[in-house]
Amino acid sequence: MVNGQAYDYDRQLSDGIGPRLTGSDNYVHAVSWAQDQFRNLGLSNIHTESFNMAALWEPEVPATGHIIEPRNQTLHIYSAGWSPSTPDGGVTGKVVYVPQLLPIEKLEAMKEKLAGNIVLIDNTSLGEHPAIGDLIKGLTTLGTVAPQAVLLTGRANGSQNAGSLAVGGGLSKFPVAQIGLEDELLIKRLLEKGPVTIQFSFKNRIRPATEVNNVIAEIPGRDLPKEIVIVGAHLDSWHPATGAQDNGTGVATVLEVARAIKSLNRPPRRTMRFILFGGEEQGLIGSTAYAKKHAADMASIDAVLISDTGGQASKGWYLMGREDEKEALANIEPLLTGMGAGGTSTDTEFLFETDHAGFDVQGVPTLVLWNGVDKYFKLHHQASDSFDSVVQADLNQGVAVTAATAYAIADSDQPFAPHLSPTEVETMLKKANELDNYIALKSMDWVP
Repeated sequence: MVNGQAYDYDRQLSDGIGPRLTGSDNYVHAVSWAQDQFRNLGLSNIHTESFNMAALWEPEVPATGHIIEPRNQTLHIYSAGWSPSTPDGGVTGKVVYVPQLLPIEKLEAMKEKLAGNIVLIDNTSLGEHPAIGDLIKGLTTLGTVAPQAVLLTGRANGSQNAGSLAVGGGLSKFPVAQIGLEDELLIKRLLEKGPVTIQFSFKNRIRPATEVNNVIAEIPGRDLPKEIVIVGAHLDSWHPATGAQDNGTGVATVLEVARAIKSLNRPPRRTMRFILFGGEEQGLIGSTAYAKKHAADMASIDAVLISDTGGQASKGWYLMGREDEKEALANIEPLLTGMGAGGTSTDTEFLFETDHAGFDVQGVPTLVLWNGVDKYFKLHHQASDSFDSVVQADLNQGVAVTAATAYAIADSDQPFAPHLSPTEVETMLKKANELDNYIALKSMDWVP
C-alpha cells in the first residue's frame, strides 16, 4: 500500500511500450519486458508458452469516409479490429439498418435486402444485455448474408470504442468500420426520408497465422510445490490509447504481487504461478489455449485469481458462479475488510469475458477482482485509456487485496474450494443462466 511498485510497472508498460495488439511488435516487446521483470525479481521457471493466432492485425492508414447521398457529410470513422482492408478505391454503397439482430430468424428474413449493401448495426440492434453466446451467433450469421460491408457504432463525440466483429483472431469476411454515435444517429434520421449512400476506405496491416506467447513465472511452494495458485491478467490491449487500465493495471498487479511475495523470503506452502495471457481481446485465446494444454493438470490448480476490470478501488471478489467460494473466502475476509474489500459479488455478467473462464468451466475455483467500473467503462477500449487515468492509491489497494488473498490461499493448510465435476459445472452454469452461453461459446472454441 505504501511502497508498492505497481504504479511504476503500469507506467513502464503503458507509456514506455504503448498499445499491445496481440502479436504486434509492441506486444512482442511487452513479452520480453515482462520476462525481464520476473527475472529481476528472482522468480523461477520463467518461460513462454505459445498459442496460435489465425491472423495478426494493425491499422496502417487511418480510415476516411463520408455520406455522399443525400448530401455530403464527413464521418468520424475507424476500421474495426481484425477487419480486412477495403478494396482499392474504398467501399461505396447504400446503407441498410438492421433494427434487430436477434433472434437470428429476424436477420435471415432480411437476407435479400442486406446482400451487397452496407449494413448498419447499433446498440438497439443488439438488444438490451444480450447473452454473449447469442450475440456471437447473430454476428456470425451476419457474415452469411453477404453484405458489402458492416458499420458498427462507436461512442459519443465521434470517439472510437475499439473491438472486433470477428471471433477467435480470424479476419472478418468483409470490411467492418465503426462510426461515431452522432454519425449513426444522423444516418438513421436520413434513412427515414430516403436512401443513404456512404463511401469509406482504410488500409490495415494483415499478417498470416502465427504463434504468439503467454508469459509464465513461479515462486515454488515450500511444502506442496505440485499444488498451484495462479495469479493472472492479460498482457494485450487495444490501440486507440496505451491500455493503461485495460489491462495495464492487471499486468502491474501480477508483477507487484510477485514482487511483494518474493520479497517476504517465506514462500507459501503451494507454488504461486504468475501468468500474463495474450489474445484476451480477441476471445480469451491465450488463456483458453493454456487451459486446454494443461487440462490434465487442472486437479493440481487450487485457485485462479484474475485482475481485468481496471484500477478503481477493489470491493472484494467476483465469485463467477461459484457461490461455494464465499464460505472459503470467509477465512480471508478479516484480512480484506480493513482495506474496504471484504465483499463478494455473485454477479455473473462477466462470466465468459476474461481469462478465468477456461479454468472455471473445467471445475477449477476462480476469482476475479471486483473493482468499481463506473469510471473504467468510460475509457475502456478508447483513447482515454491512458496512464493519466490511473489513480495510484486505488491501484495499490487492489494489488494489496490480490496479494493478501493469493498468499492466504497458497499458504493455507486446506485447499481453497472443491473442484467441480463436469456435472457440477453444468449445474452451476444452469443456476447462473449461462449454460446456453457456454454451449455456444464452446462450439466456437472460446472456452475448453
